[in-house]
Amino acid sequence: MAEFIPFRGIRYDASAGAALSGLICPPYDVIDDAVRERLYARSPHNFVRIEFPTDGPDDKYARAGQDLADWIRRGVLRRDDRDSFYLHEHEFEVAGRRLVRRGILGALRLYPQSEGVVLPHELTFPKAKADRLELLRATRANTSPVFGMFSDDDGLMRSLGEAAREEAGEAAIGAERHTLERIDEKGAVARIASALRDKRVYIADGHHRYETALNYLAERGHLGAKAPERYTLAFLCALDDPGLRILATHRIVRGAEAALESAISRSFEVSETDRGALGDVQPGIVVAQGGRFRALELRASADVSALPGAWRRLPVALAEEFLVKPAREAGAEISYEHDTERAIAAGTAILLRAVDPPTLRRIADAGERLPQKTTYFYP
Repeated sequence: MAEFIPFRGIRYDASAGAALSGLICPPYDVIDDAVRERLYARSPHNFVRIEFPTDGPDDKYARAGQDLADWIRRGVLRRDDRDSFYLHEHEFEVAGRRLVRRGILGALRLYPQSEGVVLPHELTFPKAKADRLELLRATRANTSPVFGMFSDDDGLMRSLGEAAREEAGEAAIGAERHTLERIDEKGAVARIASALRDKRVYIADGHHRYETALNYLAERGHLGAKAPERYTLAFLCALDDPGLRILATHRIVRGAEAALESAISRSFEVSETDRGALGDVQPGIVVAQGGRFRALELRASADVSALPGAWRRLPVALAEEFLVKPAREAGAEISYEHDTERAIAAGTAILLRAVDPPTLRRIADAGERLPQKTTYFYP
């Protein structure tokens, strides 16, 4: 199934002496204006200038492309001399626990969804894809990876503990720590590529990046079978990795209170609960409002025929159809928040249970996609 191959990565030149923690940045879609300003201030070579350039009088995409070419020309960034895979470990804290997520960076061949090899689980926004396409055209580079998952029945990730690896970078930012190691030993490279050949890849994060890469490939016309445009940068993590954490995306409703209350009464059985009872895995749907917490369970009489079969037991899909949709139609403003406490503090919040990896896989295998703003792979 999936073709996953080594490539010659472009990395910061460690001999320049600059701390990697001042040079790296998160993906564009989790960078707001304040974060971008701080990243710009850290270094004239912080990668945010390529990944998510600021607006200005010039063409920001062309500027990003020029900066990338200039950094490579001046040796700020250097291309590795051999095709390699890259083992990435990300240590972080969530709910007071230290976790480590491990995965492999490589070049993933692009497949249309119809081929059933690389499967999405979430709908996308046209505006975000247009932005990423402009950047890809200007840089001709994948500036951040698609985050994918695969079923590691063969124990590939465990076996890599014995592979020869070369340190390729380390950075600590706050409570998070990143470690990158290069794998170019022939046996290990072959083992990684072979392990993915009979696997599907499930997109965790980076749906816009993946679809953008497909669009870019389509506009490039006739290319050779191994043309670089036929691949995209991907980080692949095992579905059972203990560090794979998915947080919910809660809905905040402002306005149309009467419409929301009517929707609750019409479609749900309601039971009072309290904040302390929610825990890490809360009831499927909870409406938090003014210190009051109501757990909702869809009535058996509710008509779910408009929902795809794979959605009919998903709290996020039920909340979207029976709560958010009528509130929005009545004029409510809907916003989104991953942090439960911030969502509660914002006013009327629809708190949702997170989707777990097996459920995500089931949805993708059924050829369905979840509503937008469903999953957040933390951090």
